[in-house]
Amino acid sequence: MPRPLVTVLRCDDVPEPDLSRHGDTHERMLAHLRAAADRAGLDLAFRCVNARGGELPAEDDPSALFVTTGSATDPDCAEPWVVALTSWLSSAIAQGKPVYGICFGHQLLARAFGGATGRHPGGWEVGVVPVHRAFHLPSGGARRGEPLSPPDAAAPPLDDVRLIMSHQDAVLRRPAQAIPWMVGDFCAEQGYVLPGVAVTLQGHPEFEAAQASDLYRRRRASLGDEMTDAAVASTRTRNDGVDVTAEVLRYFLA
Repeated sequence: MPRPLVTVLRCDDVPEPDLSRHGDTHERMLAHLRAAADRAGLDLAFRCVNARGGELPAEDDPSALFVTTGSATDPDCAEPWVVALTSWLSSAIAQGKPVYGICFGHQLLARAFGGATGRHPGGWEVGVVPVHRAFHLPSGGARRGEPLSPPDAAAPPLDDVRLIMSHQDAVLRRPAQAIPWMVGDFCAEQGYVLPGVAVTLQGHPEFEAAQASDLYRRRRASLGDEMTDAAVASTRTRNDGVDVTAEVLRYFLA
């Protein structure tokens, strides 16, 4: 029996010197997904499609899951590849094709299904940030069609997870049918679920400390010295990215 195929939708190009030091966007995502699959105990196959380069999966693509990378591109822009990818994501979800939307994908899916995105009024969110997880995704829940209920707004979060952040664009209003999964103190919309077909995260579970630190230093002129130094220091603390993605993979593929 063939292994379930996970397809990464590449949405960015990494500039030098980060490219030579840490690899390109899709390479880092593929390495992350392999680590998360091992953590989840799943035997999966992986490939990449260059969405930024205008390549998108065919309608009959056999992938069991599609994963978006992050991107420095404005999710509200009218660049042809962004418009095409947003349309493709909307069609894929309508056909029941599962999507794991990370950062840029989290934002595009919100736009595609009636939410709103834009610059966060508070500016940049960077560093390792604790976010509140409302519930655990049930292992195999997507395949079983297991319903998910919106959490009680008055109930305390299940727990906190720590994820690396690097964004100034944000989901300002999630889609009406989306169930909040991760909630932040600074940026509220940190992740949501379209039951059975999509899970999203604003953070970067695929980022590692050295890569994130170099990115923050490269953006020092935009972030300022105080924010940059605090973000770099935070990368020496716990990062739960692999565990969170393992939970997503088990939800869709276990």
